[in-house]
Amino acid sequence: MNIIFCTPELTMTDTVEAGVFFQECRAILESYMTNVQYISRPVHIRQLLAQEADRDDILVFFISEKEEYDESLIKLLRKYSDAECRVWSIAMKAEYRMPPEPVVKKQSYDIPSRMENRNPLKNNMRAIAQLFARKIIAQTLSPLYRDEVLYFLSHRRSDGEHIAKQLSDELSRLTRERNVYRDVVNVAVGDDAQQDIDRNLEQSDVLIFLQTEQAKDSCYVMKELCYALIHNIPVLWIQIDDADYTKFEILPGDAPMLRYESGEFDQADRLEEIANEVEEKCFELIMNSSNQVYTYVEYLNNVCTSNKLVFRQDRSAALAYEIEYREKTRDLYNDGIRRNYVQCFGRNPQEEDIKRFIDRIREQEVYQRNDKLFLLSTHGCRDNQLGDSKIIQENYDDYLINLENVSGRKNKQQNKRIIISGAFPDCNEIYNNSLLEALVLYTKEIIRRGYTLVFGAHPTFQKLIFDIGSLYALDVHYAIEMHMDRGYIGGYDVDELQENCTLKLADGLQEMRENMICKEKAEMLICLGGKNNKAQPGVDIEIELAKRAGIPVALVGTVGGRSSECAHQRLETGNWSDLNPWNMSLNESLFYNVNHRLMAKRLLDTIDE
Repeated sequence: MNIIFCTPELTMTDTVEAGVFFQECRAILESYMTNVQYISRPVHIRQLLAQEADRDDILVFFISEKEEYDESLIKLLRKYSDAECRVWSIAMKAEYRMPPEPVVKKQSYDIPSRMENRNPLKNNMRAIAQLFARKIIAQTLSPLYRDEVLYFLSHRRSDGEHIAKQLSDELSRLTRERNVYRDVVNVAVGDDAQQDIDRNLEQSDVLIFLQTEQAKDSCYVMKELCYALIHNIPVLWIQIDDADYTKFEILPGDAPMLRYESGEFDQADRLEEIANEVEEKCFELIMNSSNQVYTYVEYLNNVCTSNKLVFRQDRSAALAYEIEYREKTRDLYNDGIRRNYVQCFGRNPQEEDIKRFIDRIREQEVYQRNDKLFLLSTHGCRDNQLGDSKIIQENYDDYLINLENVSGRKNKQQNKRIIISGAFPDCNEIYNNSLLEALVLYTKEIIRRGYTLVFGAHPTFQKLIFDIGSLYALDVHYAIEMHMDRGYIGGYDVDELQENCTLKLADGLQEMRENMICKEKAEMLICLGGKNNKAQPGVDIEIELAKRAGIPVALVGTVGGRSSECAHQRLETGNWSDLNPWNMSLNESLFYNVNHRLMAKRLLDTIDE
């Protein structure tokens, strides 16, 4: 599959606006795709005419304002149309909306109609081009992005309802393909409101968190945030009127990604700008999150390196693979299973995705060849009935645990402690989700492998870790050991804390750190992020305590902050020996590799070995 994108100069005389549109499309496509070919000269067309057209290709061109085209381009349009490829035309002028004869019946992407709901005095061509580029990505990388995304607005009604309404209405007005869920209007009369909210939250592509002053008092907002973070739903944090967030039970980062005054939502021109900014940021978040699918694929391949499993790519579909058991094996899904087919998703697959997959796969030989066919995502749940016993929705973690068991790994209580030290770094807020993602993945891997996770009572991470423990631990008191300065206990329900972990109190922060790191034997200290603007950063203190106790230290550099600074200093000297006994390759990978799942596995493998 290829994208062939013709430049405006190939068909148009006046290319000023079309040039802006094209360059913005190109910037986005080159950020996320490798299979885009740009055609700017007749010689390029002749080269394409000499090649075969793939039915999955997309050919994009601009409609001429003079209705005149080079003969070779007409031949190219006919060639791709005859091959049943997608041929998309872009109409820059209202009076020239009809493409030439080979594709005259195909609807053009109509720029003037897209502009109708926008302020004519503002330069909105960039926003329109972004929508078109995202449409291409949705067509070619559908497991990562879909055109009709769902935004879930999480807000406190008492002081956020008006802002939520203004933003929701504007997003829907400017962007036809966007669905915005706002409970006060989307829940039908007589329906179970909370059930409807939960269902739409589960299906959402981005949670937009409107952090007003009273949002911190809403248990529903906290529940929605926690669900999104646990299930890898990207969160766009918008702060309103400089509202305080220091007392939130859980936050999606260290600071908001966008900040606005409530009055701005009542100014028509400013509201349009806000909607465009929100839309652009949501797309970044979706793609950053979806691209993590490649870490799952890498992990799948890594698990299959055992002599019991074979991993093969299906080149006819994006992110689809076959996994063969060398011998018939009893596993979680069947007795005597031999082959699995897996379609990986970086986003939450919707009903139409599932239907499209079932319709496609049933017509192919792989349906007969495989015992089970899986739609894998972070949201998958095998209890969902799809009307075909061979086809199963599943989440990556459960599927990977099953493969690990098949490959011979047995998970049991190890009676070994692993300490995590973490805090949000000082960096671009769009990447703060990376630290949360790393924390979640390391926590899941530690707990499900049977180790005891040890951490200091970071207020933002507590609930996140507790919720993971409830899903993955057979015994949360064994699996989670939380240390806390006794001076902070007054703000908590002690009984509730003790239900979720083994709670250990200390008199002061220094004693807490010493109890956590030095008092009992631990296998390693994993450092994630951390502030680097203090006289003596906490990461440095804990590293020195670990060295004194003879505990190996892992510096995760890919989430920024003090752990990254410390790792970079070691990288320059090549000296890691006083931190841990591991080879340079592992230490450098912790600094460079953003695949937290794979790195957590490699770190814990060093203990298992």
